[in-house]
Amino acid sequence: MSEFVDVDAEATAGRGGSSGAAGSKTTRKWWSRLSSLSRVLLPDSLPGRFFMFMLLLVFASQLVISFVWTYQSRTTQEKALENVVSNMAMRVSSTIEYFDSLPNRYRHIILDQLRDMGGTRYFVTLNRDFIEIDELPRTRSQGIVINGFQDTLDAFHANGDISIAFSAPETLRVFNNETYLTELTESWGQHALIVEPLSLPILVIQVPVSNNEWLYLATLMPDSAIMSSSLPMDLQLVYLFGLTVLLIFGSWMIYVLTQPVGQLSRAAENFGRSFEPVYLPEKGAREFKTTASAFNRMQRNIQHFLNDRKQLFSGISHDLKTPLTRLRLRAEMLDDDDERQGFVEDIDHLDMMVRSALQMVRDTDIHENPESVDLKQVLESIARAGQSVGQKISLKCHEYEIVTGKPLALRRCLENLIDNAVVYGGNADISLSVEDSYNRIVIRDQGPGLPEGMEEEVFQPYRRFEHGEACNPGGNGLGLITARHLVGTHGGQLNLRNHPQGGLEVTLIIPYDI
Repeated sequence: MSEFVDVDAEATAGRGGSSGAAGSKTTRKWWSRLSSLSRVLLPDSLPGRFFMFMLLLVFASQLVISFVWTYQSRTTQEKALENVVSNMAMRVSSTIEYFDSLPNRYRHIILDQLRDMGGTRYFVTLNRDFIEIDELPRTRSQGIVINGFQDTLDAFHANGDISIAFSAPETLRVFNNETYLTELTESWGQHALIVEPLSLPILVIQVPVSNNEWLYLATLMPDSAIMSSSLPMDLQLVYLFGLTVLLIFGSWMIYVLTQPVGQLSRAAENFGRSFEPVYLPEKGAREFKTTASAFNRMQRNIQHFLNDRKQLFSGISHDLKTPLTRLRLRAEMLDDDDERQGFVEDIDHLDMMVRSALQMVRDTDIHENPESVDLKQVLESIARAGQSVGQKISLKCHEYEIVTGKPLALRRCLENLIDNAVVYGGNADISLSVEDSYNRIVIRDQGPGLPEGMEEEVFQPYRRFEHGEACNPGGNGLGLITARHLVGTHGGQLNLRNHPQGGLEVTLIIPYDI
């Protein structure tokens, strides 16, 4: 028996685990959708995000304040309304009691004296029939009024069938079920509860005072504001105007406070392209002063490092000339031809490596002032120069944009890549076009391409493959590194890939404003 119980328990646990996994998967799915939606709606800029969060906070605070204010005002209004209803109900109760105690022949005589009582407007009459009332949809405030009158009148007139309801002025009937309030003559106007505009509800109370008569009382509430929980229109306009002013002021403050962050971003971008220090003013909030100070210090350190690197390579070049010359002379004095040839080759290789490293430093350290560069003219000039010496170079220029950069650096970068395509691939097919916010230059050759997975390794210093060494034994493996560095200083990218139809495809992406 226990075995069956264990199997059922395991099945139940399996179903529970499957249900839990499905629920977890659904939760992750919805969370992923919510995250994607937030990324779409969230602005990219820091001021935009601050402004959105400010709006959300203002909206949330207004919801809380509105809820508290509505609850408090409603409570206060309801208490005030209950007090007014209690006083009015006592007066109406006294009126009913008074009429009930009068002989029938005196009731109509004093009706006119009770139509206007101390500022609270009443319409009082005696009717033979019960008047049907087109009752308005009951609101919370009207419910408090009706319940208050009902409780008070029932306490003093328990034997009567009391009717209490709210009616619209235009549908209110008086005297009988055929006569409407709005049909009364002007001489009755001051007693007829007609108050402009005709939108105030009228409270109607009908109490039987004898077998054949109903005491009919109609009245307006003393203060219509007690029956409403909304702000007056003028206060709403003032509130909206004040809120708009605060949002505008908050937006301006967000812009001012985030300006240093924008300055830091632009300075970092410019320094990353040209390595020319862009010093930030160390002022403002404490955090920004600390950040600006650290950024300026970093720029100085990097600039010192670059200057030291340049001086170091210059010193190495100068210091190596003498020992290399001595080594070459000593190698020439060796009697063994094979040994002498080996020494000479090693010395030549060392000399080539030193010269290549120095050339790379010079190529990547181009000091030029940025100016407008027409990429089409640069490519056409390079293509004509190559075609004049028999190189297979073709150029297709589609739509393009003028860029701001260093002309000599861009030309060296493009010449390097085009020469590589011609030397290692036999030809260079070049195309220039525009995509989104950048120029796109594609250089394709018909060579064997790169070994699989070596698209990034080829950018390592002195890294060369078998095909490259065979085509250009004198190469040094630093051309692609130099080209990528020069493109990077212009805010662009350099990517390599083997084309599906053969050959290597080099893609340069250069933004317009650089």
